[in-house]
This record gives sequence, structure tokens and C-alpha cells, in this order.
Amino acid sequence: MSGIGGARAALSAAAEPWEIQVGRDLADRLDTKPPSRWSRPGAAAEDLADLVGPGEVVLAPSATRPSGDGVVWTPEQALGAGARGVALWVDDLPYPRIVGAIPYPELIAVEHAMAGKHACLVLTGVRTTLVFRYRSWAWPAVADLLTHVRSRAHRPGAPEPAHAGPPALGWERLPASPLVALGHPRHTRYLGAEPELPQRWLWQQSRPAAFVVLTRQELVVVRHVLGRRPLTHGVQLLAVARNRITGLGTRDDRLRIAASGSRYEADLGAELAEEARSRFEPMLHADGQRRVVRKASKAPQA
Repeated sequence: MSGIGGARAALSAAAEPWEIQVGRDLADRLDTKPPSRWSRPGAAAEDLADLVGPGEVVLAPSATRPSGDGVVWTPEQALGAGARGVALWVDDLPYPRIVGAIPYPELIAVEHAMAGKHACLVLTGVRTTLVFRYRSWAWPAVADLLTHVRSRAHRPGAPEPAHAGPPALGWERLPASPLVALGHPRHTRYLGAEPELPQRWLWQQSRPAAFVVLTRQELVVVRHVLGRRPLTHGVQLLAVARNRITGLGTRDDRLRIAASGSRYEADLGAELAEEARSRFEPMLHADGQRRVVRKASKAPQA
């Protein structure tokens, strides 16, 4: 699975300052297995709560990952979503453990990518970007935290979805699920494309099924491999705050989204990308016009 924005590149990006390059023989011994249950390290929970307020915390145990530098070892990480924002904690003593935080009003986009046993969540804010890498088996917990972050950022003060969705929820209902529509599917508009199967050989990679969803809060792009439950096995996802989008475009098979000085891309196939641009761009343009008119109406009269 590939083709969703910067999260795909972040999966194998060069080592972070807190990561250590290791040899292949050592990497095999350092690799972790899925824990029997989730735990919240005391230091991480306390540090995150002090900065962004008490809330949900997802722990990523220390593990290795492929990178542009070979294989690197990542210490234990924790991503926390509190009342005031989201922050990333890394067990990197004696250096500061909080490596970055994004207040909810500054959240611009969320990107998620998976490739085999590796997964990556990228949160982009006005002033900083948080990159949380973890093993794919932890996706259900990450999906819950991701839903809470987006709900708090784009619907302040509203009740949060209780859960990203039951594990049995099928692909056909995903555009209306809390993971995509934040629990309010009534005003959701979406376009979809069936998966493109291999033309000749079964072992050839097929194009995943895809949806482009426009809600009151976000433009969401979701891709999923046929035959795998999205809320159990994970999705490729890009969610951009609707009020920060400045334009849509296409390039070959990709939908391009311009937002707050940044550009995001998703590989959807030429037909779906063009349909999403032509259908949703007028709606987003009308949003911008309404914001300008509302702002102008508040100006003092001469």
C-alpha cells in the first residue's frame, strides 16, 4: 500500500536525532514482538499531561525500522492527545523528551501510511510536524487516537466519537464511519473507485480501492487493499482541514491539495483524481468566498 502524501516517504526517511544506526545482525536481536497488552509509561503520561493535558496516550515500544541510512533503532515513543493539543514524547534521556507539540487550532493535516509491518502517522501543524512511527499491529489503538485528535481539532466542544468503529465494520461503510466522518456522516459527500485488479498475474500488485470524502471539517482521502478490514488492518489516509485548503489540482494519477502554504498528494488514478477536483473544488471555493464576506461584514462602517 502506498501513495498517500508525505507519510509514505516518512516510513523510510533518514534517521531522526534520537535514532541510532545499527547493523543487520544487531537489528534482528533488537526487534520487538507485539506486547500482550497496552501500557502507559509513567514518565510519558506525566510529561504529556503537563504540556497538552490528560488524555489518550499510545505507546510505541523501541524497535528498528528501515531508513535511507540503512537500519536504525528507535527508542520508545508515546503520542499523546490531551485537552489542548497533541504531542510526541521520545525516551531520549538526557535530552528533552517532548520533541514537539501542536495545539489543536494549528492542526492542518493528518497523514497515515502502512507498508508491511511498518506504519507511520504524520501530523502537520502551522509551526511544527510530528512523525510517529510504529508497528502495524498497533493500528486499532492509533486509529482511536487519530479520531480523537481530528475531532478535537475540527469540532471543538463537540462530543467525541466513542471509538473509531467496531472491528467488523466493512469497507463499504467506511466513508460514513467515525474514522472518516468524525461521527457525523449526514453532511458527508464522497466519491469512490473500485480496486483495480492485476491484468494478468495474481502476484502483481493491484491498485487499492479509494474514496475521496468531503465533510464539514475536512477533505479526506482513504485507500484500502481489497479483502482486508480497514479498521482492523489499517488504511492509507490523508485528512486536510477544510478551512485551510486553498486549491485542488491533478497531476497524472494524483490529486493535489494546496493548504496553508503546503501541498499534499494522493495517488488515486487519473479518473477519480479529476472527478474529485471538478466536484469538490467549487464547494471549497464557495467556502473561501463565504469566509471573505463574513470577514468583510465585520469591518467598521465609514
